Amino acid sequence: MSNEELEQLMWLQLVLDGDDRVRRQDLYAAQQQRFERGKATEEDIEAYVRELHRSAALFSRLLHPEEEPDTSVRAQLHRLNTWQAQVTYPALMLLLDRRERGALDSSGTARAMSYIESFLVRRMICRVPPNNLNRIFQAVPGQLPLDVPVADGLHQLLSAGNRFWPSDDELRDKIRKAPFYQFGRPQQRKMVLQRLEESYEHPEPVDFAAAQLTIEHVMPQSPGDEWLRKQGLLQGSHLEMNRRIAATERWGAKEILARADELADRAVALWPAPLRGVGRAERSRDWHLAHQVLAALPHGTWTSYGDLAAFLGSGAQAVGNHLAGTPGVANAHRVLTSEGRVSEGFRWPSEDEGGDVRSRLTADGIRFTVAGSADPVQRLTADDLALLVAEDDDRTEGEDTAQRPPGGSQGEETRADRFFRQLAADDSPETVEAVRALFAHWEKLGGWIGHGAGQVTTSAFLMLGEAGAPGRGIWPLTLYPGGGRGGTAEVVFQYLAAREPFTDRALRTELLTRLNELEGVDIPEGKLDLRPNIRLSALEKNHNRERLAETLTWFRARWEERGTA
Repeated sequence: MSNEELEQLMWLQLVLDGDDRVRRQDLYAAQQQRFERGKATEEDIEAYVRELHRSAALFSRLLHPEEEPDTSVRAQLHRLNTWQAQVTYPALMLLLDRRERGALDSSGTARAMSYIESFLVRRMICRVPPNNLNRIFQAVPGQLPLDVPVADGLHQLLSAGNRFWPSDDELRDKIRKAPFYQFGRPQQRKMVLQRLEESYEHPEPVDFAAAQLTIEHVMPQSPGDEWLRKQGLLQGSHLEMNRRIAATERWGAKEILARADELADRAVALWPAPLRGVGRAERSRDWHLAHQVLAALPHGTWTSYGDLAAFLGSGAQAVGNHLAGTPGVANAHRVLTSEGRVSEGFRWPSEDEGGDVRSRLTADGIRFTVAGSADPVQRLTADDLALLVAEDDDRTEGEDTAQRPPGGSQGEETRADRFFRQLAADDSPETVEAVRALFAHWEKLGGWIGHGAGQVTTSAFLMLGEAGAPGRGIWPLTLYPGGGRGGTAEVVFQYLAAREPFTDRALRTELLTRLNELEGVDIPEGKLDLRPNIRLSALEKNHNRERLAETLTWFRARWEERGTA
């Protein structure tokens, strides 16, 4: 596999893994972001390489269709290869992947590929501009319907009103009227004619690979003496399409249209039509997941249509429509506009529900500003929602990445140096010095500072316990440079809930209360099971540094008391 093909494979893997907006030219940055932001472990990287190796075998079949063992799938891949349909690779890789995983058989795979071929051929014949094909096929993995078989789902997706797959009537009309030779690439026009010729099922088919064929007018615009001999040439042709023309005594408008209609009948039979009445294509939505995360909203929190849509990979309008039309969704009334207001179009989906929405929200612990908007501090973002339904993981971020780093050799930047370099690039010198003072206080308490291994975005952990000893370490805060938005301290309530003695909710609540005593900090109780952030710039104020130092001293004392009560 060449370097270019390997690069294309890695891009396809990103698309299949859900990044349906990544551009080929942004591959390197996207891969960095994937591993750094996700804080990938060695096991994660090994798993990625194994998956890439598996995908490489599938990708090779797109490049070399002769490697495909199934006859029908191989024929489809050959035709798409001839078409030079690299834009369809995300969809083709998805189909081959689903087949390998047992969600699709070879017959279904071939049928799904026939929809892709038809989509391309019909658009070419009907002169639909190809400039949006990259976007259409890159979106397939994320937009494929979840509740129907794969082949049917692809048929439905490509039939969407904003995909412009020509109908039978449009195809017939263009075959009658549009100059076929003026659109598409030469190899594409040749493939269309070859498929039409093969549809006659001649007992001795032409070897198209060896035949020297050209595309010409049956009747030129200015017929001369050569035209008079053309009927004889067509009669002697081995192509059934030519022989049928030669058998016609005259070649006028009536005959030309009759032949166009015959070819249209064959085209309609060869290339399946789109489904009717399919709306716009949108990213697939797992509404069960939406219901799950809404049911998990903590008391005193709300979210917006946009946040929920971003979490699901959908659109805000689709979310609103679903909630309005689905009775019994817990906490649906706590989904508000981005301004924290009840949507003008909000309605209770059933008679069993009802009442004043504002009163219900107040009863749920939502505070309102003087302007009548829900308190923005109580809003859960898409990232917060993801934490609500995150699966438990015995490994912890601090233990996996916040090891005591060995001292770098002379001239080598240490992790600590990299953290402060990145912090200083985005925050004021006062903030940087305040963080240094915070670290010094923590170390006086007997703690140590661990740093993440990220090159793009690093981190710092306020750690207690033994480095590298699973289950023995604990940390209250993780600090991140801002990356253009200002550094933050992440309060890891979610991890503390599994760490003694902070499995006691009362202790976590007291930690929250102490942190809220800092000026400018107001963490809602609803985020007690999440990982809310505090701006590091708040530490520029002396009284905030003092209060945080007192809170960390209290934290260490509670940890040392564990198991002694």
